[in-house]
Amino acid sequence: MLVLEPHCGVSGDMLLGALLDLGASRARLEPLERFEGLGVAGTEIRIAKTVKQGLSATCVDVLPKEHYHARSGEELRGLLDAAATFADASEEVRRRAGAALELLLAAEAQVHGSDPESVHLHEAGSFDTIVDVLGFFLLLEDLGFPPLCSLPVRVGGGTVRTAHGLLAVPVPAVAALAARCGVPLEGGPVRKEIATPTGVALLASSGARFLQDLPSVVPLRVGYGAGRKDFSVPNVLRALLCRGDAEGEEKGDALEEVLLFEVSIDDMTGEEMGRVLALLQEVALESHLVQALGKKGRPLFLLRVLAKREHFDSVADLLFGETSTIGFRYWPVGRRKMEYTVERRPMKGEERFVRVKISRLGDVAKEKVEFDDRFDPR
Repeated sequence: MLVLEPHCGVSGDMLLGALLDLGASRARLEPLERFEGLGVAGTEIRIAKTVKQGLSATCVDVLPKEHYHARSGEELRGLLDAAATFADASEEVRRRAGAALELLLAAEAQVHGSDPESVHLHEAGSFDTIVDVLGFFLLLEDLGFPPLCSLPVRVGGGTVRTAHGLLAVPVPAVAALAARCGVPLEGGPVRKEIATPTGVALLASSGARFLQDLPSVVPLRVGYGAGRKDFSVPNVLRALLCRGDAEGEEKGDALEEVLLFEVSIDDMTGEEMGRVLALLQEVALESHLVQALGKKGRPLFLLRVLAKREHFDSVADLLFGETSTIGFRYWPVGRRKMEYTVERRPMKGEERFVRVKISRLGDVAKEKVEFDDRFDPR
């Protein structure tokens, strides 16, 4: 388990520094320094040890050689895809990095009254945003993609000067991301901007489970990622690579936080709702209907959907576009599941194989033959 403590904010470079300080390989970032094209003529990534208020931390400074005023969402997607290809990123890294970028674009589009395809990013439009997003998941993969937990994000206070003028902290994109993804925010500990949209988007898209306090864990390694500013408190993000307590990771189960959507519908037929369920299978972890009674005893359907945070927009678009609802409820929930593998085994008395799903949690094991294989004549 990896526990992040953004007590003095979060940014892309702080996250990179924390993961490197934990022991992630710097070599995973080296291809991003050599990348050229689409307006980028190489990038220098400076990694050094520094001291913040007596704490040793790793500082990451990304210095791309580029000339740009702003980049559109479409241009940033192309840049991410090209950089991921050049770095030979895995499909999982590509998927997670893409989800983080989409969250960032959606938040910026919401703030500016635009859409994710045409919105233009100024500060976040630089190639260093791509390095932060792609680099974070490359380093996380190097650590084995451990389950993530995070404490609430401290955002600072006061105002900050941007390309759009003087803005209140948290800046609008950070507030939009937090509202969209259920990221808990706290003010302080300084009156400066210390949480960036990129940092919050990475936390939101990482599947991190947000906790109010540090859970019961045994730290195995501790890393500190340094921010660029100096305050009376250490401007660092701490990361703990941990072994969970007896109720958690030691048993090998997966802990994650997902979103539960709920909507009541009283003016659609069962056939229409069945189509909605079929469409939801493309983006949701689970979806089901419950029959209930509403106002004046009217029968209705209660639709519940469980989905990952990065699929919020897809679920929302489907609910608004394919059902009669004009609003829905959602909240973060914890999900705990058994780890499973699938084996091919010979069917007793027959010359064919069946797939068997084997689920395990501690001393508990369950086996189940795939339903379709029971009747497959092959």
